Amino acid sequence: MLARITKKKTLTVLLVIVAIGFATRYVLWINPGYGFQGLSIYDTSTYTGFGTAYVEALRSMNITALSGINPGVPPLSMILVGLSVNLLGDILGIIQAGLLVPITASALTALPAYMISRKYSERSALFAALLISLDPYLIQYSSTYLDAVGTFFIATLVACLSYSKNQRWYLPIAILSACLAVLTKLTFLIFIVILVILLVSQKLIGRRQALYLLVIPALTLLVSPWAWIAGTFEAAIKGNLQFNNLPLAVLLGPFIINVPQSLPWYVLSYLGMGQVSWNTLPHVAPLVLLFVIFYRSLRRNLSFPSLPGIAASSIILTIFLLPRDYWTYSWSGGAIQGVLSRQFYPYYFYPVGPFLAMLAAQLATSPNSGEPRPTRLVSYPIVATAALSPLAVVMNTGLHYWDFIFTLIYNYAQGQWVLEGLAMVVFTTALLAAVLVLAEFIHLRTH
Repeated sequence: MLARITKKKTLTVLLVIVAIGFATRYVLWINPGYGFQGLSIYDTSTYTGFGTAYVEALRSMNITALSGINPGVPPLSMILVGLSVNLLGDILGIIQAGLLVPITASALTALPAYMISRKYSERSALFAALLISLDPYLIQYSSTYLDAVGTFFIATLVACLSYSKNQRWYLPIAILSACLAVLTKLTFLIFIVILVILLVSQKLIGRRQALYLLVIPALTLLVSPWAWIAGTFEAAIKGNLQFNNLPLAVLLGPFIINVPQSLPWYVLSYLGMGQVSWNTLPHVAPLVLLFVIFYRSLRRNLSFPSLPGIAASSIILTIFLLPRDYWTYSWSGGAIQGVLSRQFYPYYFYPVGPFLAMLAAQLATSPNSGEPRPTRLVSYPIVATAALSPLAVVMNTGLHYWDFIFTLIYNYAQGQWVLEGLAMVVFTTALLAAVLVLAEFIHLRTH
C-alpha cells in the first residue's frame, strides 16, 4: 500500500514538473508571448507557411504541390504544425498555433527522460525532468520546429532501448520512435547511426536489433513527398548539398576557407561554443553536469551510466560531425561576399541539452551505476562539452560579443594573421588543449 502511495506521489510530482515546463514555454511563446520582445526565434512564418501548405495539399491530394514543399526536409513536423494552425489558429493566432507543436514536444521530453533515469533512482528521474523543464536555453529553443520535435522522439527511442531487454515490445516502439525522428529532421538519422555503432561496440544491443534500427528509419525517408518526383528529389539533394557539403567540416573547414589557424576555434564551436549568439538564454544543463563531474571525480565515485552516456555522446558527436561548415564566405546565394559569416544557428545544440540533463541528474543523485567504464569516444565529448559550458553561459548571459570578436579578428587577419590574429590563435589553442587535458583527467578517474 505504501509503495502504491509513493508511486502515486511520484507520478503527481512528475506531471506537475511537465506542466510547469509547458506553462513556462506557453507564456514565453504563445500567450502573452514575452519571448517575442527580446529573444531570438527563427523561421516562424516560414514553417507556419510550410505547415499550412502541407495540410492544404494533403486535403486535395495534390502530389505535385506536396512534393514541392520544402524539398530536402522530412515532412512530419511541418504536417503537425499545419494541423495545429488549422485547428487552433483562429483561437491562438497563426504563429502561436504553429509554435504549440514544438513547445509541447519540448515539455513532453521530460517524460522519456524520466523513464531513462528511473532505472537508476526516482530522485534522478525527477531531477532530470525538472532540469529539462526549467533550463532557460531549452525553454527558449523549444520554439525550433524540427529540433524540439525530433529530440522528443530520440529521447523516446533511448528510453525504449533501456527497457527492451526486459520487455520485447519496447523494441518495436524504439524503431517507431527512430522512424518518427528521421521523418522530422535528417540530422537525427546521423544520431541513430552513431548511437547504434556505439551500442554495438559496447555489446548493449545485438546485430539484428542494430540492423532494424538502421535500415527501417532510413527507409522511412521515402515517405517524404519530395522523394516521389525526380525534379523535387534533385532539388532536395541540391538544397542539402548547398549548406551540408563538407564531410568532416570541423577539421576541413578551416582549410576550405583558407584560415587554417581557426582550427581550434572550429573544434570548440562544434563541441558547444556554437550555441553562443545574440539574445540567447544560458544553457544550464551542461554547467550543472560540469559541477557534478568535478565533484564525483574528486570523491573518486564518478561512474557514467552506459546507455545515457552513449546517448549523450552520440548526440554531441552528431553535431560535431555535421557536414555544415561553421563559417562561409558566401551565404544565401551570395548575399554576403568576401566576409566570414556563421552558418551555425544556436538552436542546433538543442538536442544535446536533454541528454546532458539526464547525465547530470543521474550522477548527482545516484552516481554508482556499477556499469563498465566508458571508452574515450564516450567520455571525451561529454566532458569537453561540459567544460566549455562556463564560457558559453558567460557569453550568452552578457558577453555574447566575444564570439563575434573572434570571428571579426579572423576576418581581418587574412594574409597577416601572425600580427593581428596571434593572440586569438594562442588563446583558442590553449583553451582546446586545456579541454582535452581535462577530458583525459576525468576519463582516468571514472570507474
